[in-house]
Amino acid sequence: MRIGWLLVASVVVSGIAEASPAGQAPTSPALGLASPAGPHAIQATKSKVDARDGFMQALAASYIALGDLYRDGKTTAAAAEAALAYYRGLDNPGRPAAIYAVISPSDLIGVVKDAPADPYAASELYLRAASMGSSEALMRLGDLYREGRVVAADPKRAYLFYDQAAKAGNPNGKLRVGEMLARGQGVARDTGKGLAMIGALADAGNPEALVLLGDLYRPGGQGMVAMEPEKALGFYRKAAALSYDAGKLRVGEMIAIGQGATQDVAAGLAMIEEVVARTRNPAGLVLLGSLYSRADGGVIAIDLGKAFGYFRRAADSGDETGLLRTGEMLARGRGTSQSYQAGRTMLTGLADRGDTFALIALGDLLSDAAVAPVDIAAAVTSYEKAASLGHSDALVRLGDLYSRNGAIASDPPKAFAYYVRASQAGNLTGKLRVGEMTVLGQGTDRNVVAGLAQMNSLADAGDADAMNLLGGLYQRGIGGLLPANAATAFGYYRKSAEAGSAMGAVHAGEMMVRGQGTPRDVAGGLQMVKAVADAGNSDALMSLAALTGDGSTGKVDASGAVLAYERAAALGRLDALVRIGDIYRLGGTIPADPAKAFDYYRRAGMAGDETGKLRQGEMTARGEGTRQDIVAGLELVKQVGLGGDPYAYVVLGDLHLSGALGPVDGDAAVAAYENAARQGRADALLRLGDLYRDGKGVPADGGKAAEYYLKAVDAENPAAAARDVQN
Repeated sequence: MRIGWLLVASVVVSGIAEASPAGQAPTSPALGLASPAGPHAIQATKSKVDARDGFMQALAASYIALGDLYRDGKTTAAAAEAALAYYRGLDNPGRPAAIYAVISPSDLIGVVKDAPADPYAASELYLRAASMGSSEALMRLGDLYREGRVVAADPKRAYLFYDQAAKAGNPNGKLRVGEMLARGQGVARDTGKGLAMIGALADAGNPEALVLLGDLYRPGGQGMVAMEPEKALGFYRKAAALSYDAGKLRVGEMIAIGQGATQDVAAGLAMIEEVVARTRNPAGLVLLGSLYSRADGGVIAIDLGKAFGYFRRAADSGDETGLLRTGEMLARGRGTSQSYQAGRTMLTGLADRGDTFALIALGDLLSDAAVAPVDIAAAVTSYEKAASLGHSDALVRLGDLYSRNGAIASDPPKAFAYYVRASQAGNLTGKLRVGEMTVLGQGTDRNVVAGLAQMNSLADAGDADAMNLLGGLYQRGIGGLLPANAATAFGYYRKSAEAGSAMGAVHAGEMMVRGQGTPRDVAGGLQMVKAVADAGNSDALMSLAALTGDGSTGKVDASGAVLAYERAAALGRLDALVRIGDIYRLGGTIPADPAKAFDYYRRAGMAGDETGKLRQGEMTARGEGTRQDIVAGLELVKQVGLGGDPYAYVVLGDLHLSGALGPVDGDAAVAAYENAARQGRADALLRLGDLYRDGKGVPADGGKAAEYYLKAVDAENPAAAARDVQN
């Protein structure tokens, strides 16, 4: 018997518990358990503590533990029946030794490996324990519906269970209720009331409440109430002072990445490593893996080998996130030798147990042409299964699959249908996509008024993503349907920033620097962007670099832009390396340096950035900034094209016409441009028109040239229209 269970016994036998209803409802055919009589049967009640109370609480604890085995896929109905028979045999008020009831089911029946998760059986057991007065069972039910790993996610139902647990005096229930109120999850958002509930627990010395407060104030945190990194770090430090390891991990992370404190990578990592060495905490291992792989936006030098090692250690301890990350990295060959099948098998193993996050990751893998040939049917099946388990993000992924994945044919109506399903499931991103596509008339009849109304309803409810999307629409405008309105765009971005959105603050700051939609305020705008950048936000650093390098601040500062891009690159933004390469390749206030440019492109390409690989291939084929190797260079360019980027074929055509590879090869250029044009590149049509107009590498043919220019006009390319008029 485990020591943990003996401790439970010592508590419940002491009688510090609530009594449970004495009556039993009809037996459940699935489990042989008494089902709760109804919603009111779950409500914990108070009665005089007697000898049976401790026994019933102990019995409830055993039902909860058995439910956990069902939930986690570690038992079967046949194996569990022996435990149920044992517990039913104990249901004797005359037994004074309640400790017998708390033998762990896993000790009694053993753990069945790779059993399918059975959320229904788990729920039945939790409900039975709840009807016996267990507020912990109510917490399990809340967690089940909140996490949505093995049952359909249902924030509203989760909130109701947490609320019942809170009313029964469960401090964790109060914590979850406060959190969901503060974030507006499953209940109308009431930030003040939520923070007050969490604050009361924190003031009483609850370290988990302190960590939650830190999460709510930390930049980039989901559902944060304000972006105040120093305040967040203060809460984490208080939790760490109470010897709470989760607090120590958060403090170490923020110090390592310089968020809310002066950056000290060595000290931050040492704090995390201390927790891991002392406790073998898988959360610490996953955090270290994330820091070294940039999954969390840290500023530690990327070391995918180290990251894989940490994830692998977490996986070896059975941690599901560790297994997930290890499988992904194996399949993609990141930080370890690629073993697509082994990685896919790991993800499939988790997915087959009903883990919705694994199902999503598997769908992502199967639909990524850069890793292996796309298996669209298997990807859809994986996403659909996740959706059937209530993970509405899977429906958004399915919509994206048919509207944003260049490796398969675009199908806007199918994409829109998936977004509608996600929207109907309450998914905010789904609602935004539906509104956006309705405005643009993609996959559905265009209705600007209805689409804007949908997005505005989300924005009015405080959704910062909706505000940012509306800001973008008004900033760009939509043909003659929605005139660009910089002032309206700025208003949305400013509201988004006030709601705590980092991207809202960045966009508002950009517009202030440039004087778009608001009086120009270079200092104020830069301050807004820098504040987000200094909090470790790579998008803000990219913006800061662009503002510094394009002269928006009043002068061009290429050196300052390079520094900002370097910081963004340290946060894992591979496109920042490409931007630095562009600066050194083109020259200007910084002298052109092809060798440096090539090195930045090479670094980006080796880390997986397709544009970096494309630039590297182009320069290798030309012998620009590196030794010329035509075969190797063309191979890199073709790899990018086969990976789904049609612009690679535009570059390939340019190379065949450049003379850098030898004699001009017009036929090869035409074939490459035609390939790009078939994939929607209107600039390839322009190049084909130029090629036949000038007779470069092919016989001059004005008719063909005009035909290609007209096709480009039909593709709504403004540059093509201008050129067609000139000719």
